[in-house]
Amino acid sequence: MNLFELINNFWRLDEQLNFTGNETRLYFFLLHVANRSRWPEWIEYADKRLAANANISLQVLKSARGQLKEAGLLNYVPGGGFRVKTKYQILTPRYALRSDPRLTPYNINTKDKNINTKTNGKGKGFVHTGSDFD
Repeated sequence: MNLFELINNFWRLDEQLNFTGNETRLYFFLLHVANRSRWPEWIEYADKRLAANANISLQVLKSARGQLKEAGLLNYVPGGGFRVKTKYQILTPRYALRSDPRLTPYNINTKDKNINTKTNGKGKGFVHTGSDFD
């Protein structure tokens, strides 16, 4: 798993899904914890502690992680009961760009190379000599 790919994938999805600041903060905090823990498959973290560290309420935490799961950025198993922590899994980016209509590549070339768009004043009543002073 490459941190750079995870970050790029997040911002690519953010352009289309418009994540809230709380969702963004939660995702990047979980990336920080995963990186600090040397990328285990699952991260265990208490909900109250995560909400405090991300500076969000418990209700906002639950909503934000639901949105991130729906976007395909993470998976989680909610903890329950006394001392049972929630398990989080950072999902690897799905780069099936052709099959997933939500994702689009950044460098889309829509320009027709056969059409010369640089007229340099031609057709506007100018006599084009190629000089900078035309």
